[in-house]
Amino acid sequence: MRFSSRALAVSESETLRLSNEAARLRAEGREILSLLEGEPDLPVPEPVIRATQEALAKGLTRYSSSTGLADLKAAISRKLKTENGVAAEPENVLVANGAKQVVYELLQALCGPGDEVLIPAPCWVTFPQAVKLAGGAPVLVDCGADHQLDLDALERATTERTRALILNTPNNPTGAVYPEAALRAVAALAAKHDFVVIADEAYEALVYDGAKHLSIASLGAAARVATVQTFSKSFAMTGFRVGYMAGPAELTKAVGRIHSHVTGNACTFAQHGALAALGLGAAHRDEWRAQHQKRRDLAFCLGGELFDCVKPQGGLFVFADARRHLGGTFKTSSDLAGHFLREANVAVAPGSAFGREGWLRLSFSAPEAVLREAFARMERTL
Repeated sequence: MRFSSRALAVSESETLRLSNEAARLRAEGREILSLLEGEPDLPVPEPVIRATQEALAKGLTRYSSSTGLADLKAAISRKLKTENGVAAEPENVLVANGAKQVVYELLQALCGPGDEVLIPAPCWVTFPQAVKLAGGAPVLVDCGADHQLDLDALERATTERTRALILNTPNNPTGAVYPEAALRAVAALAAKHDFVVIADEAYEALVYDGAKHLSIASLGAAARVATVQTFSKSFAMTGFRVGYMAGPAELTKAVGRIHSHVTGNACTFAQHGALAALGLGAAHRDEWRAQHQKRRDLAFCLGGELFDCVKPQGGLFVFADARRHLGGTFKTSSDLAGHFLREANVAVAPGSAFGREGWLRLSFSAPEAVLREAFARMERTL
């Protein structure tokens, strides 16, 4: 059987592969504790469940507009304006099956063979692969030791073939939140070299210790920014698969043309649930953030006893420097992650999956008891 160059060039998602492996081991009867997923385990808010059920009961199960329900797009537009300072009109909003689909379609719209996309590293596993699927070349640019952007390195990596930069803040896997000065520097770089910033803000609601998430599109850069957000992390709606983008009219239209051939629309009744989510207000966000910050604090404390860690400012992960444990029995982060899975029954993601060998990504989206037991198991096997 012959396969396309795209299929041969792209790698399987390492985090999904490990998640499937953990599920297989559970099915065999092993008690696997997972620190893999970027998936809040808190319940989906009741108003979201109720609105979804009501949509089903009313028979709202047919196709919607390919780019999303009009009411949902209008609510997203209001949310972006009031919460993020992003002046996005409803016609420049596109609703898709999660933020991952939006990123894929944006890269399809922006890249062709030989084009380059800058990606600060470490980075989410899908970013480089999505660039490859668009025919482009991912250019990973290492961040500093504090996981903040290396602006000089980004400038040096920019060429005449650069078409986009993927900016992920709060960052997966590091938890870094990029400050205004860095965002303005990225906006200036995009204007200077005529490329688009794909701003993946999936973890925007999960920032801690008074850190503030800023949307780069709010800083006078909207003409060159595609803002990508999702309901998955802010409302635990991972299985609903509803994400969205807002951007310049010509870019949104280009993505919309591709989108119309990739899918009919995001699940119609799930979109009604998403509409209800946007009505929950600040009280939900504050409670959500506080619960996750408590877990972040615990995971950082426990992780610091085993690894070298920078305290994450946002997101759902501690990105742990595990190099003190490598070089003997374990040569790579994959070796160490495999050891924890086999000997401790704890699933973690190796840093190599995110472009940073020697590290581990440890999710803290689990109850306190699970976190304590998982770290205790890992400690016993080191």
